[in-house]
Amino acid sequence: MTKPDDVLTEDEVAERAETTVERVRELADLGLLVPEQGMFRRRDVLRARVFIDLTSMGIEAAALGAAHAAGELSLGNLESAGRRHPRSDRTFERVAADMNITFEAFEAIYIAFGLPLPRREELVRQEDLEGIKSLPVLFGAGVSEAQVLQLARVWGDSARRVAQYESHFTHAVIEEPFRRRGLKDNEAVEAAFREVGVRTGRSGEDLLGWLYRRHQETFSTEHQFAHVETALELAGVRARPAPGVEAAAFADLTGYTSLSEETGDAAAADMSLALAQLVKETASRHRGEVVKMLGDGVHFHFRDPHDAVRASLDVVRRVRPRGLPPAHVGVNAGPMIYDEGDYFGRAVNVAARIAAQAQADQVFVGEDLARIVEPSGFTLQVVGDFELKGISRSITIYEATEVEAD
Repeated sequence: MTKPDDVLTEDEVAERAETTVERVRELADLGLLVPEQGMFRRRDVLRARVFIDLTSMGIEAAALGAAHAAGELSLGNLESAGRRHPRSDRTFERVAADMNITFEAFEAIYIAFGLPLPRREELVRQEDLEGIKSLPVLFGAGVSEAQVLQLARVWGDSARRVAQYESHFTHAVIEEPFRRRGLKDNEAVEAAFREVGVRTGRSGEDLLGWLYRRHQETFSTEHQFAHVETALELAGVRARPAPGVEAAAFADLTGYTSLSEETGDAAAADMSLALAQLVKETASRHRGEVVKMLGDGVHFHFRDPHDAVRASLDVVRRVRPRGLPPAHVGVNAGPMIYDEGDYFGRAVNVAARIAAQAQADQVFVGEDLARIVEPSGFTLQVVGDFELKGISRSITIYEATEVEAD
């Protein structure tokens, strides 16, 4: 009689869970795996993987068994964490050789992605082969290892932040209401998984793919537009416009550190979240972008220095109505270098130093920006010459003040 596909022997469970038969028997003896007449189900493979991961993180199998026996640790909600894509028949060393790169280079790429260190004789997951299939194309096109590592870092850091925050969001936002209803932690996790997790499915992956396509559409269009301008110039149709001067702005909440000491970490986190939403709105309204949040502050980038000043004044005006401490901002303009999602250069450094000179409700502007901007909707008044840390000569700083509309 043929054995059903979903019925497994302990040897098959051990093989699929990448462990030993002895470990499978141990988990069964502890009640963590539940064989029926000596045979297991597919779910036991998922559970075995999770329990093996937990023991590798320092939790003893006996402790897991005791928690399960006490009714504090369920098995059903753990199964999803044990899902794994199948392994290919190729080792990491073989894949690296097929790509004509050293194993050490391949290892460095996985480190840049933020993934676990690969082992030479470890079989590569099938999904990994799909994910890295573009690497030989990049190397074949003459892209250097250092440049590939840059790309891998951007991809890895971005995806890691999304995955990490989604896990935090699940615990703090999705599960917490169930705990407040009086459910024990174990019960709350199960209820959240049943009522929300199962229904949303793989929506996180879908959302990430959709957002990437929307953002990529914008930057791809800009990239193509730049090449069209180059073609028009080379054809003698029209000269390509000179690149505009960009601007950097650094906004900080005044007195945030002392206030957070008084109100506590939770209130400080709420302030940071409120600031993050406000600056996103402000950047969108003034054709800028948030480069990165800095806890109690933010680094903006603007293609138009005039927009940078207007946005900075907007931030100062809008923080108090949001229940936030007053803000102060430093702005400067000049050439910049973009790399790995950030902007670098003297103009950026000076903007950060200028911000440190401003007080509550002030927007300070560097001389490089004041020289090229025709104020509209605001005025610029000289504050004075300042010696800024790390800057070789003194900088004349101006204060921008909003002009009320007639």
